Amino acid sequence: MYRPPAFAFDDEVEIDRLIEHYPFGVLVTAGSDGFPRATHLPMLAQRSESGLVLIGHIARANPQCDAIQAGAAALAVFTGAHAYISPSWYDPLYPQVPTWNYSAVHARGYLREVSEPQAILARLTAHFEANFERPWEFAKLDASFVEQQVRGIVAFELLVERIDGKAKLSQNREARDTAGAIAGLRASGEPLDRECAAEMQRYYDRRP
Repeated sequence: MYRPPAFAFDDEVEIDRLIEHYPFGVLVTAGSDGFPRATHLPMLAQRSESGLVLIGHIARANPQCDAIQAGAAALAVFTGAHAYISPSWYDPLYPQVPTWNYSAVHARGYLREVSEPQAILARLTAHFEANFERPWEFAKLDASFVEQQVRGIVAFELLVERIDGKAKLSQNREARDTAGAIAGLRASGEPLDRECAAEMQRYYDRRP
């Protein structure tokens, strides 16, 4: 990922935060025909002494299963809040052009098939049910039904060897321009615009 110094971040807390808030990512591998293959799916990040691991699963009918079973190299892409930035929000004395603000994380590593997909399903389910008042419990399912269902998926771990974070959130702009963009996004009726404004404010508040 192209990362100008002003936008690059490598802090583990910030990286984990983005993946946790925006877990629906893209898994990219090389296809046998020379073209990339990509699957949109939720993934969870787990840290241990050995490093960062991403977990998830895809349909067994998905051609990308070949890459998982071969232990191939892969790229996982996560995109945080993003929004169009209008020049009308900047100081009119200094003409500017439109841009797009966003944050993202790219994780590269090698895939490994997980022999017990039930464990991956249980962890994913518990994570995404945690915010519900009455979380649904994976363990309540009949074991024979679960066994039947998991035949249709392949669970994996992505053993991350390199991870890059990028937050292009107007850090390179004058304070007046950043403040104008934040105000413009906050006034928007789009929830994602307001999320981006909140992220910009976080970075703005951390300026030296």
